Amino acid sequence: MDLKYIDVDNDNLELAVQIQNTIFPDEDGRQNYIEGITNDPYRKEMINYIVYSDQIPIGVVGLYSYNEYPDTAWLSWFGVIEEYRNKGYASAMFDFFAMLASKKGYTSVRVYTDDSFKEAMSLYEKKGMLKEYYSNELESDAINNMTIIYSKSLTEEMIKKWDNKFLGLTAQSEKECSSNKN
Repeated sequence: MDLKYIDVDNDNLELAVQIQNTIFPDEDGRQNYIEGITNDPYRKEMINYIVYSDQIPIGVVGLYSYNEYPDTAWLSWFGVIEEYRNKGYASAMFDFFAMLASKKGYTSVRVYTDDSFKEAMSLYEKKGMLKEYYSNELESDAINNMTIIYSKSLTEEMIKKWDNKFLGLTAQSEKECSSNKN
């Protein structure tokens, strides 16, 4: 599959936001990409891509990591526009993410989601990711009642469970909600 991955930057930010908002209409793509382009003090790195097939933008994929957990790459802004789904693009994009994480020296990949994203969950399971429910006493009940973390080792070692280490998802959710109101 011949896909092209173009870094999201100030020149193509509007296209990335448009794609993101098409895939996830309830998210604030603009705010999230702007934070991704600028330096987030809690993240070791964040890279986002617009994915093209035959010069047509079909989706987005990204990688980020937390300073506190420097060996783990997290899948971010991962999605395929609806009319391009079920054609193998999501699988190829996930493989690109895992390969990129491995090249950058990460030993594991993870993603958090909730059970409303059934297609994504099916893909993660097909990719051999370990599923666990997230619950941390510092997070809100809403986060603890819906968040699922998928994990996969990029080495010969078995993946270690995330084991509810703090991610700050409540604060992130609150920040996203307040930016959606503005």
